[in-house]
Formats: sequence, structure tokens, C-alpha cells
Amino acid sequence: MRISKRIWGALGTVAVVVVAGCGGGGGEGLDGNGRPLGEGDDPSGPMTASFRSIQSHVFTPACTACHAGAAAPRGLRLDAGNSYVMLVGVNSGGVPALKRVAPGDAANSYLIHKLEGHQAVGARMPLGGPFLDAQTVNLIRQWINNGAQP
Repeated sequence: MRISKRIWGALGTVAVVVVAGCGGGGGEGLDGNGRPLGEGDDPSGPMTASFRSIQSHVFTPACTACHAGAAAPRGLRLDAGNSYVMLVGVNSGGVPALKRVAPGDAANSYLIHKLEGHQAVGARMPLGGPFLDAQTVNLIRQWINNGAQP
């Protein structure tokens, strides 16, 4: 099957619009050190190695600028109503041989690869930084190694 130049051009335009529409992570929801904003001031308390805490301290403030709605990259929605089922036990879109989150195995969870910047495909997250600090990533790693419970 041959694809015309017009179709390739339209696909390129769509790709640019999708990528540009996100505007990059820009670090919204993170301070200059990569720590979640409001941590400690948040009524739910300091961040812990639980899904609920990670959702409220990281996914919602730092990831949903891009990873929400129908245009979410790779279909990965990280809003509170969708993130768990779209992460845990799901093949990654970038490297389907890896789970986005492999319960009990943070080292082989694509989420950790993307947060630490040693992913095989795409950019480190949050896109454009600031990136999460080691303490925050270690809490996410601990949650995964503990079985990635909801």
C-alpha cells in the first residue's frame, strides 16, 4: 500500500499539534528541586509510598498537564480516575515488552525508566523537567516493589 505525500504531510501536522498541545511538563506541580509543590502543606500529609499519595503529590500536579484526556501521550491518562488501571500490569506503549508498572519489580517498570531517564524510547519525564528528585522516585519505586497496591 502506498501512502501519498498529502497524507504523510497531514500525519506530520497532527503529530506536531499533539506534541505541541502538551507544551511539555514545564515542571508544573514541582519546585526547583523536583519536589512536589505543597508537600508538607497538603492536608493529606507528606508523600508516602502509597498509590493515593503518589497520585496526589506527583501524578495529579506534575503529570496531568499532558497525561489527561483523549490526547494523552500513548493513551496514558494519569488523572485520579484512570491512572491506576492505565499503569499497573499494562504493557508500555514505548517498549511493549515492559509493563508500565510491574508490581513487585520497579527495576523493570517502564515508569521508573521514564522518571530516571534511562528509557529506551522518548524523553525523560516530566517532559522538559524539572525532574523528580531521588527521594520522590524512591517512594514510587518502593510502592512498585511493595506490589503496586491501589
